Amino acid sequence: MILVGLPGVGKTTIGKAAAKQLGRQFLDFDKEIERRAGMDVRE
Repeated sequence: MILVGLPGVGKTTIGKAAAKQLGRQFLDFDKEIERRAGMDVRE
């Protein structure tokens, strides 16, 4: 499942809840990109 939308609409909240309900891992792509690149996604 991929959630797309404007900032602040609840994608992370809904994604975490859905992942928990479905017994799946939640992955925040912005956080993963930041971790791998070592910089903020806005940069």
